[in-house]
Amino acid sequence: MSEAAPTPAPLPPGVETPEQALNRALNAAKARRTNEAIGICRDVLAANPELPGALGLLGGILGQEGRNDEAIPLLEAAVARLPNVANWHLNLCALYRVKNRLEDSLRAGLEAVKHSPETAPHRVELALTHLTRGERDEAARQFREALAREPENPAAHMGLGELLLSLGEYGPGWMEYAWRNKLDQARGTLPRMKAAPWNGMRLPQGKLLIVADQGFGDMIQFARYIPMVRERVPHLIIGWGPEVTALLGRHPDIAECIPSWAEVPEHDAYVLLSSLPQIFHTELDTIPLPIPYLHPDPDRVGFWRARFDAAFPARRLRVGLAWSGRPSHPNNPRRSLRLASLAPLLAVPGVDFVSLQKPFPPEDRAVASGHPGLLAIGDELADFADTGAAIAALDLLISVDTAVVHLAGAMAREAWVLVPEPADWRWLLGREDTVWYHTLRLFRQTRAGEWAPVIERAAQALATLAGRSAAAAPGAPALVAG
Repeated sequence: MSEAAPTPAPLPPGVETPEQALNRALNAAKARRTNEAIGICRDVLAANPELPGALGLLGGILGQEGRNDEAIPLLEAAVARLPNVANWHLNLCALYRVKNRLEDSLRAGLEAVKHSPETAPHRVELALTHLTRGERDEAARQFREALAREPENPAAHMGLGELLLSLGEYGPGWMEYAWRNKLDQARGTLPRMKAAPWNGMRLPQGKLLIVADQGFGDMIQFARYIPMVRERVPHLIIGWGPEVTALLGRHPDIAECIPSWAEVPEHDAYVLLSSLPQIFHTELDTIPLPIPYLHPDPDRVGFWRARFDAAFPARRLRVGLAWSGRPSHPNNPRRSLRLASLAPLLAVPGVDFVSLQKPFPPEDRAVASGHPGLLAIGDELADFADTGAAIAALDLLISVDTAVVHLAGAMAREAWVLVPEPADWRWLLGREDTVWYHTLRLFRQTRAGEWAPVIERAAQALATLAGRSAAAAPGAPALVAG
C-alpha cells in the first residue's frame, strides 16, 4: 500500500484556495466574461495541473466557445481523475457528437444518465446522440423520459417535435415545435408583445403583426402562408430588418413592412411566422404550394444575366454554389463544408461556376485561387433580393442546407441540396424530393459526417446534366436541371 499523502499546510489568511478561484471562474463564465473565466482556470492549472475541477470547468467553457479540440482532452482528463461528475460526461457527449465520434458520444451520454438519472437535460443530450446515430425510437423514448422528469423542459419538447416532424407526424409535431421560443437561445429575441396572439380567427377590420421570428430559411419557407393569412385579416404588417424588407416588402399581401420594433404601428393581434403551419393545421398533404410565391426583380435578374454573360462568353451550364451556412447556427458544423470538398463538382467539364457564398470563408480563399474559373459574387450581393435575382439568372444552384435553397425553391428555381445526417426535420427521411418545394432535389448523407459519397453522386448527376446541355442546339439556353 502506498504511503498516504501529507496533509497540505493551511493557506495564509487572504490567500485564495483553488476552489474559490474556480468559483470566480464559474461566475465569470455565467456572466459571459469568457476570457476572464479561461484565464482563471489556466492560472489554477498552472499551480495544480492535475486538479479535476479546473480541468472539467475549463473544458466546459472551451466547449461552449466551439473550441472542441481543446475542450475534449481537458474533459477526458477530468473524468479520468474523477469519473462520477455527470456534467463532464454530458459535455463530452455533446462534443463527441459534433466531431462525429458517435460511439464515444453514446458512452458519455449513458455515463451522464447513470450518474444523474433524474436530470432531464442529460436525457435530452443522450436523445440527441441516439438521433444522430439513426436510433429514432430510442431518441423519442429519451425525450419522453426527460419530460417525465421535467414536463416544462423546452429542449425536450423541441427535440421531440423536430423528430415527429421529420417522421411526417405533423399534428403532434407542430404542438411540440411550438416550444422553440422557450429555448435558452430564444430568450430575449422578442420584446414584450402589446397585443394578443392570433389564433387564426377572422378579423374583418383588423391589423395583424406578423413577426419573422426564426432564421432566414424558415422565414422564406413559411412566407407561403401569407396569402392564407390575408384571407382572414385585411391589413398585414411584417417586420423586421433589412432582409425581411428585401424579401417581403414588395409582397402583394403585405400592407406595411417595418424595419425595427420602435416603428411598429398599432395592431390588433400578432403572430409568429413560424407558428402559421400549426395555426392552419398543416399536414403532409395540405402544405400550401403556390409556387413560385417569391419573385425576383426583373431588372436585377437582367443585371446578373449580363454579368454572367460577360464573365462566361461561352454559353455553358451555369451553376451557383454555396457550401457554408451562418456560422452562429447551432447545426452549422454538421451542415457546412469546406470548398476543397467540392473538388469533384468543380472538376465537371462544361460547367461555369458562380460562388454565392456570403461571407466567403477566409480558409477557403487559397482553394478558390486554384479555380480561376470560379466567379465569386458574394461580396456584390446586397441582400436576399439580390441573391434571388442572381439565382434566377443561373441554370442550377447546388448548396448545403441553408437559406439560399429555400429562396431557390420559393422562386421555383432548380436546386440540389446537400443534406447532412440527421437531416433537418423539413426534409423528412430517405427522400430525394421534398414536399415543401417541387424544384429541389436532395443528395443525402447515409452516415453522419460522410460527405465524399454525397459530393460524388452530385458530381455524376452534374456531369450528366452538362452533357445534355452540351448536346443542345448551338445558341439554345442551357437545359434546366431535371
